[in-house]
Amino acid sequence: MNSIQALESNLIAFQNTTLQQLSTIVELVTNLRKEPISNNRVISSCRDISSHTSGIYRIDPEFPFREPMTVFCDQQYEGGGWTVIQRRIDGSVDFFRDWQEYKRGFGSLHGEFWLGLEQIYRLTNVAPHELVVLLEDFDGNTAVARYNQYRIEAESLNYTLVELGKCKPCSAGNSLSSHRNEQFSTYDRDNGKAKFNCAEAYRGGWWHFSCHHVHLNGKYLKGPLAEADDAQGIIWMKFRNSSLKASVMMIRPIK
Repeated sequence: MNSIQALESNLIAFQNTTLQQLSTIVELVTNLRKEPISNNRVISSCRDISSHTSGIYRIDPEFPFREPMTVFCDQQYEGGGWTVIQRRIDGSVDFFRDWQEYKRGFGSLHGEFWLGLEQIYRLTNVAPHELVVLLEDFDGNTAVARYNQYRIEAESLNYTLVELGKCKPCSAGNSLSSHRNEQFSTYDRDNGKAKFNCAEAYRGGWWHFSCHHVHLNGKYLKGPLAEADDAQGIIWMKFRNSSLKASVMMIRPIK
């Protein structure tokens, strides 16, 4: 009987110690989240940045449970707080990349880049996000498409564009809605519905179906071209329906 009582006593002591340790961990995490944001600390999103200066920041929407990511925050457009996930401006970066590169991201945050499907997935699944797309043609005409919801699925579901809300303002036209519920494709991983590989034919990874009404990761083309060549470019069908000079995709947590 004494041995049973001793065992029970040890178990109770172990349980109390474990509960105390767990309580300490919870308190530490709570205190970390209450600490004021400083330039040396990772913050959860571009929206939490008080500065009005656009630039490169470290953010982590899942702090302290995941590694932070380095992003470009746009702090000027419509109140700021936007994470730039794609930028095309001059053709300096080749967007004809394989699956792993689209997953991880590529390019330079100071210029042309693709943030990375995994980072976009992390951001859009930890909190509801909106999306804005800014476009410019070679004549200096600009247009915008702003969607009040935007979310993609995990890699196991090929980063499907699963949520895309209403487009307002929508001077570019609502071409992207045709890509809702489509899976992402690259030249080495075809998830489209066409009989051929759209990502290979049109020189860039995207949420192709068969094939696209929007393709902002196409080949960077300059000047008027034949229709067959133009189709490989940066396309937003309801805005000029020809290869564009610039595109920027940005996401922001919804208040």
